[in-house]
Amino acid sequence: MAPSNKPLILVTTDFTEISDYAIEHAAVMAKGVNGSLLILHVIDKYTKRLLKKAGKPLSHVDEKLQLIADGIQESHGIEVNTISRQGDLFHQIADTANQNGALLHFLGTRGKRGVQWLIGSFALKVVKRSPVPVVVIQKPLGNINYRRFIYPLDIDTGSKQKVKWAKTMHDAIGAHFDIFVDNYGDDYTNRKLRADLNQVTGILAQHNVSFTATFANTKGSFAAQLLAFAQEKNADAIMISSDPDKMTWNPFNMEDKVLYNKEKIPVMFINAKNLNLVIGGR
Repeated sequence: MAPSNKPLILVTTDFTEISDYAIEHAAVMAKGVNGSLLILHVIDKYTKRLLKKAGKPLSHVDEKLQLIADGIQESHGIEVNTISRQGDLFHQIADTANQNGALLHFLGTRGKRGVQWLIGSFALKVVKRSPVPVVVIQKPLGNINYRRFIYPLDIDTGSKQKVKWAKTMHDAIGAHFDIFVDNYGDDYTNRKLRADLNQVTGILAQHNVSFTATFANTKGSFAAQLLAFAQEKNADAIMISSDPDKMTWNPFNMEDKVLYNKEKIPVMFINAKNLNLVIGGR
């Protein structure tokens, strides 16, 4: 499938319930951006083992994908395509996103245990190789429509620079951003952070992006306050950035609880190589 000017949302499935959740989320995003949905399954050793046990050929994968696609197309009224690829899971996801010009990649994960696996051995590889942001899903769609994002802002460089994706999501789906600013309790750091905030809000205002800005308290962890703020705002997702070249098993300065939050708020995970835009007002 060749890239087109129409926005494309990629979602990876392993045919589990949590993957079904991710597909529904991705379909809503695809419809919201007036784009199409591409459902990917990577045929690995596990898939082949299940097919062999069930006495099914490899073509059974494409049949299952098409059944899912037909249902999504009927229920959401969007263009849905499918693709199955054999090989290394991480390479195939990245290559599919790149070759098809995906805007975002949606991925389901199974709660804390699943996310620990995701962070430790899966997301590190996916995000480091991903040409697009990865949206991690843990729960059914519900009323989520991806019009309201939480934008955490701290002193990390990527935190400021992800304004690129705030502008992108506003242009694509009309998203609003509630900026939640860390509070370090010392004047020097907070002055720097206020300067960063002014730069971010200046760029957002320049591009007519709707936003608010709220400061955290000095007491309590930023991550815990961030999640409470996200609940208060009834946020659809939290936008996180990190430098993949500096990742350990826990890439988040705001603690791993942000990703596997008990509220299961979707997290848009952006790596630093996709952040070089518009800082400075360009």
